[in-house]
Amino acid sequence: LPICKQSEFTEIMKSIGTMSNDLKKSVGVLTNEFRNNFNSLFEEKYENLSTEELNKKLESERIDVTLPGKKVKSGSMHPLTLVRNDLEDLFVSMGYDVVTGPEIETDVNCFEKLNIPKDHPARDMQDTFYITEDMLLRSQTSSVQVRTMLANTHKTPIKMICPGKVYRRDDDDATHSHQFMQIEGLLIDKNISLSDLKGTFDVISKKLFGENVETRFRPSYYPFTEPSVEMDMSCIYCDGSGCSMCKPKGWITICGGGMVHPNVLKACGYDPNEWQGFAF
Repeated sequence: LPICKQSEFTEIMKSIGTMSNDLKKSVGVLTNEFRNNFNSLFEEKYENLSTEELNKKLESERIDVTLPGKKVKSGSMHPLTLVRNDLEDLFVSMGYDVVTGPEIETDVNCFEKLNIPKDHPARDMQDTFYITEDMLLRSQTSSVQVRTMLANTHKTPIKMICPGKVYRRDDDDATHSHQFMQIEGLLIDKNISLSDLKGTFDVISKKLFGENVETRFRPSYYPFTEPSVEMDMSCIYCDGSGCSMCKPKGWITICGGGMVHPNVLKACGYDPNEWQGFAF
């Protein structure tokens, strides 16, 4: 009962015990009626005030459901991820497997089994992040090719690409970075020739950049391939006429590659007299 403890009603209730029986009976009836009336009035007033407060709150916090909703900002894939996904889809459609490997690699897998011993001058072609004398941040995803050939204990054909991050001690500028993306490919089988690599390269270029793209090979050198080639495509910005993008040559170098060196095949357990392959 929400009545003050020091009210007149409270004092009357306290004094009932000292009254005569007749007075006690009549006063008890009157106090019960008063209590019931008070409670009814209090609950009615409390409900009215609560309803009024709720209506004010609903009015002040009202939401117009007819207003247009706010657009939720969402992210998008990085351009490198988009290109990587396109290339993976393309190679998978050509029967290739997508293989990954560790970014912290052994010197043996990253260099020695790729026909690059410790005293080989090709080690000067790139500056590597070494963790210990025998462990490093991989400077090329070719180490995944080595791992794949070594893991293939039955020495069956291989068709794989290995996309991933690589690390080199380059000064960062518009065309260099200490960390960048690389996608390498490897095909090992019997009776494979350089023309198979050229055909594969033609398909990749035309699928990615259009049917009008032309491709060409130029002689080059890599320790892990022999013969080695640079692979160019006609500039998609000037159609080969020469521009700032292709440094007025009409051609853009896309990648390097060649036939897998016999020493690499031997180091990974393949007989070079029986097996051939190309890498890019």
